Amino acid sequence: MKPLFVIFTLIFYTTAGAQTLADAQKEIDNENYFKARQILYKLLSAGSVPKHEVYYYLGNAYLKDDEPDSAKMFYRLVFNPDTRTALGYVANGRLALMSKNKTEAKANFDRALQTSKSKSAAIFYEIGDAYLRPEVIDAAAAIQHLESAFNLDNKNVTIVLTLADAYMANSSNDQSMAGKAMNKYEYATELDSKNVLAWVKQGRIWLSGKVYDRAIECYNKAIALDPSAALPYKELGEAYYFTRQYDKMTENFKIYINKNPEDLRARKALMEMYFRNKDYEKTLEEANRGLQVAPDDIDYLRFQFYSNYELKRYKDGYDAMKRFWDNPNSKPKPRDYIYSAKIASQYGDTARAMKFYAVALQNDSLNCDLLGDYASALYKAKRYRDAIVQYNIKKENCTRFTNVDYYYLGRCYIYVGDSISADNTFTELINKYPTSIDGYYWKAQTNVINFKMSNDLFSVLPLYQKVIEIGEKDPKTHKSKLIEAYNFSGLYQYEKAKNNEMAKSFFMKTLELDPNDATANEMLKALN
Repeated sequence: MKPLFVIFTLIFYTTAGAQTLADAQKEIDNENYFKARQILYKLLSAGSVPKHEVYYYLGNAYLKDDEPDSAKMFYRLVFNPDTRTALGYVANGRLALMSKNKTEAKANFDRALQTSKSKSAAIFYEIGDAYLRPEVIDAAAAIQHLESAFNLDNKNVTIVLTLADAYMANSSNDQSMAGKAMNKYEYATELDSKNVLAWVKQGRIWLSGKVYDRAIECYNKAIALDPSAALPYKELGEAYYFTRQYDKMTENFKIYINKNPEDLRARKALMEMYFRNKDYEKTLEEANRGLQVAPDDIDYLRFQFYSNYELKRYKDGYDAMKRFWDNPNSKPKPRDYIYSAKIASQYGDTARAMKFYAVALQNDSLNCDLLGDYASALYKAKRYRDAIVQYNIKKENCTRFTNVDYYYLGRCYIYVGDSISADNTFTELINKYPTSIDGYYWKAQTNVINFKMSNDLFSVLPLYQKVIEIGEKDPKTHKSKLIEAYNFSGLYQYEKAKNNEMAKSFFMKTLELDPNDATANEMLKALN
């Protein structure tokens, strides 16, 4: 967060002309947060708008621009215990949501509605928006309050568009919501045929449905309506990216950036788009280019180490990660801890990986991918009992427990001497993933190592037969497992079945894979 004296100097460098609170709100809606803040600081300096209102929208502008510390500062300035305005309660509710306290947030939002006697579309709107943006906290609550706002003011284009956004946010749970969203976006264009944002948001729906020509048509319509608007160029650039029209993509992103020359966020939009679409090489190129100009910029450092991890360049990623955390201006996000843990684990810095995993799980205790990664790191660090705990948390709470998860969990049980749990785990692995060789091999291993579980050591022969059946489909990959299965089968034929010729055939198969295998060579000498 910038010092206040730096922030307020911006007042004297803003665009000229009398601008209103509505203008600032429009810029926030259009995702031009830098311009919105310029307008709001001028209004604060001029004293033409109640300060608590300016503070509130400054909070919104910072929150949606991923500046939560600055947002909190301004939201705290909104509420006055002497006046207790509805907007003050909304600000308190937003602060509660930022602290992940939905109960306190709802209590404040209810007070805001009581104070406004549930007759203010603006208050309903702000509550709905709080549940929806910058991240979806509760799509159903957002829809409920935005529909109430719409019922009070069904001609307000901002309310209509945000209600449509809320429908879209809930479309993964209810497919009918996408249709309702498009209806509202179209209704917004009926209310105001020249509304740029309405066309942009229609374009986003078409883009999400991969109907790229219609998306491009909507974005071009928005540009034709207002060539000075920046956002449509960014959206159009993204559409051209998906259609592999890279020259046009670059051209439109340059226009977008040139329309926001002071806004670093605009310059990072291309980099973020590449990363979102898993084009990690291009993400890294943009990050490296940005760091040449701004070597301490947190976002460039962040995407530099993210991309290096995804590209499996762990040494470079580890170095970039260290520069990120050593930067005094770093403001960590939950994803920073996740990527840092993964990079440190891959690089071999176990101690640092453990610290990052611990913090990441504090932020998101039931992140299924993270639980698996953390458990795997604990296994590699030989902290088997801790790994067992993490794997079992994942197993109990996540819909997908992979064959790799079963494998490591079973191995952990072996290392701590719990042969019963190991055997049960590998049995589950076999049942869930019957084509995986590991379940059969490690269940056999568990019983061989702890053959007291059975009165007959050779009772595991069917497991080794499955190892051979699966392993012979790819002998190079499964060489060591096949050798053990062949040798065990040879010993069974020699000791139990008393079939020396069949025993020899298995030991010969071992020698085809490894001519120097001691067990096979010794047994063949004994059999000849």
